[in-house]
Amino acid sequence: MEYNKEDLMKALFIINPSSGKQNIEATLQEIMSTLILKQITPHIDVFYTKKKDDAKHRAAALKPGEYDYVVSVGGDGTLNEVSNGLVVSQSNIPLAIISAGTVNDFATYMNLPQTAREFCSMIKNFQTKKVDIGKVNDEYFINVLAGGLLTDIAYKVPKDKKAVLGKMAYYLEGIKELPKQFSKNMVLKYTSSEFSETTETMVFLVANSKSVGGFPTAAPLASVSDGYLDVLILKKIEFLTTPDLIVKWLQGSHQNHPSIEYFQTKEIFIEQASTDNEIAIDYDGEILSEGLPVRISIVPEALNILVQRQDPQ
Repeated sequence: MEYNKEDLMKALFIINPSSGKQNIEATLQEIMSTLILKQITPHIDVFYTKKKDDAKHRAAALKPGEYDYVVSVGGDGTLNEVSNGLVVSQSNIPLAIISAGTVNDFATYMNLPQTAREFCSMIKNFQTKKVDIGKVNDEYFINVLAGGLLTDIAYKVPKDKKAVLGKMAYYLEGIKELPKQFSKNMVLKYTSSEFSETTETMVFLVANSKSVGGFPTAAPLASVSDGYLDVLILKKIEFLTTPDLIVKWLQGSHQNHPSIEYFQTKEIFIEQASTDNEIAIDYDGEILSEGLPVRISIVPEALNILVQRQDPQ
């Protein structure tokens, strides 16, 4: 969708100052100075978050036409809050994304700008793309919902390690935790029109985009504009059989592995059949407080995202 760039007058930057990247302030200053000085966006308002849900509430309060676009500055969690708020607001205001977190899966998949110059060029061109989002109970997620194996890793990594080591901080924590995860027992019941089964599960993903957990092809058949969610279920496997699965995962061919169920659906219901442990449900880096059971569905074309000229594959 194209907009007349001459009409672009006003933007709101919603900024999470505690996000992972250490150099984000300098990048932000360069972006905002360029947008103002070059009259691409003469008027910019800034809102800094102080606590959880601040970004969501600010975005939810927006009215149609109040801003020409909104910018989410933070990681996947900040993006989740802003996108949730925009959907609730029904303002249809386009969303731009400046990745300042550790993983930034959705921005990676969408091939969004990585430099100040690229971002300002994107705003000047002002091309938008309608994208689907997922809905879980009364919340929304733009990239992925997951449960089981290693889904609580993000909450075990200290912020200073995330800032210095980036994605490596997650991988190191994951390696440390992996042996413990294989001793857990989790039997879940999945119900959808495409797949219904009760099975011992290590992890499940319900993905909107291909990129999950820093892996660009975790959900290799996913698209944010196809009207479907991609579901991946990793059944219980022995620790010694994981190397073969890891190789296929890195190659993006793991959906054909015998221990994996992979399918696309518009809606799925997931509940516990039996478990020895509490199951953490993560959606876009946020923990779903109510846990299982969950009803997950796709909301087609729910958000307008500002994109570069070249769309993702």
